[in-house]
Amino acid sequence: MSEHKKIIYDILRRVAEDEGVQLGTISDSSALIDNLGFRSLQIARILAMLEIEFSFDPFASGEVPITSLRTVDDLCAAYER
Repeated sequence: MSEHKKIIYDILRRVAEDEGVQLGTISDSSALIDNLGFRSLQIARILAMLEIEFSFDPFASGEVPITSLRTVDDLCAAYER
């Protein structure tokens, strides 16, 4: 697992723990809402934490549409650009 992906997985676990979301196994194909159980406000928090961690917002330019964000792999791909 790349360091980039490890950071994303760690933030997902941290938000889940803080918000009381019961995570099962996280994989690249896990859907953020349907499989992992995050709600939109929690996803917004995850994105804010990732923006701080990586010092950029891949959705701000519109190059990556936020509506395309469904799975952990989508999230990792957005921040690997």
